Amino acid sequence: MPLESKLTSDHYPDVVEQPGGTYNDPGFGIKELSPGTTPTIDIVAIHGLDGDREKSWTADNEKLWLRDFLPQAIPAARILSYGYDAYTDSSLISLARLHMSREADDTKKRPIIFIAHSLGGIILKSAAK
Repeated sequence: MPLESKLTSDHYPDVVEQPGGTYNDPGFGIKELSPGTTPTIDIVAIHGLDGDREKSWTADNEKLWLRDFLPQAIPAARILSYGYDAYTDSSLISLARLHMSREADDTKKRPIIFIAHSLGGIILKSAAK
């Protein structure tokens, strides 16, 4: 089953828009790191076990490569990072929010690339079943 058909508000009726993420925690949910220049593709980074949606992709020099370097390499990409509680099954709810936000702003036809590390890959695989 395609990711888009699984992650709908019908499957997760309790998904609501809250500042900072599903659980009102600024580390959870989808965060746009770069809106892109007339985006034609979405890139979503999913951290691994004990990770963080920003710190996992940040070097010791405080450069967040998803925000500080990737937009220059792929200017037509909207870049998002997904944060989740690695110890619960709440992750599919926030991925459902991604799907609904793509429907709301009419970008669901745009290709999407996921960058997933460790447990993030397992979460993505579960969401895509």
